[in-house]
Amino acid sequence: MAKRVPDSVSIQLSDGRSLDATNETPGPAERGELELVEVLRPRRFDACPICGDPAATEKEHVPPGSLGGKVMTWTCSRCNNDFGSRVEADLLDWYEGALTTWFASETVRGKRKTGRLLLRWTENGEYVLLPAGKSDEIYAEILAAGDVEMEYDTPEHKRWSLALLKCAYLALCIKFGVIKGEWADQVRADLLAARDAPSRADVPASEIGQRLHVLRGFGPEPITPHPVVTGIFHRPDGPLEGVLLAGRLFVSWTPVNDLQAATPGGIGRRVTTMRVGEPMSGIVTAVTPEPRRPTS
Repeated sequence: MAKRVPDSVSIQLSDGRSLDATNETPGPAERGELELVEVLRPRRFDACPICGDPAATEKEHVPPGSLGGKVMTWTCSRCNNDFGSRVEADLLDWYEGALTTWFASETVRGKRKTGRLLLRWTENGEYVLLPAGKSDEIYAEILAAGDVEMEYDTPEHKRWSLALLKCAYLALCIKFGVIKGEWADQVRADLLAARDAPSRADVPASEIGQRLHVLRGFGPEPITPHPVVTGIFHRPDGPLEGVLLAGRLFVSWTPVNDLQAATPGGIGRRVTTMRVGEPMSGIVTAVTPEPRRPTS
């Protein structure tokens, strides 16, 4: 089972205020009713459903295991491992709202990489950065300087959308068999171009992937325990057919139109300067989802 990071957290500050932050980005959300249609079961093909290699011996998690996926089919080694190493980290960072960051200040020589920080938002649109793991004591010294330079990498849309395109394509194959036609041929070509890219930075964008209609749920529990379920999202301007992944991500086969299409953010590392105030203590009063307690 995938380890979940906090989607939301509440902290009671020493001055009596409560700091509540969530992974849900401020702004309007798309609302509707999701109708679950069919739970898909694992299916094995005679060859890799992406490239046609007869050596389809690798267990393929749909969605990736880091998001809570399970083995749903089998692909070849390159379509499994090479593809995953180029795009799945961006999908996980986008899903968890995580940044890779570096801090620098006058008190410490050079830049220090913090690893992953979780970006969370208050209802007022203010952002909160939470360590996703252990935090080095040196960062307290850096932040104590007052003026801190932060460099950060955000998940790149072209990569995480390709990871979701692979999931949606494999779900269609699991339901209908290896699909054929112009759309399927282009999807396979886009996936293979990403797989064969020399590095993560060289992964080419997929127009189909970047126009996927993706909805993410923020409830405390998944809608369903099943990893892949077809469904229909009923909304005021018409239904969307697609697949629900890990009970939280709905990916529609219907592409977004030109007005709905998101404009990818700037590519590359970004730099900002923060003014850090006085340190303040607090007590964490709530975390969603709740951390799993170790079993004896």
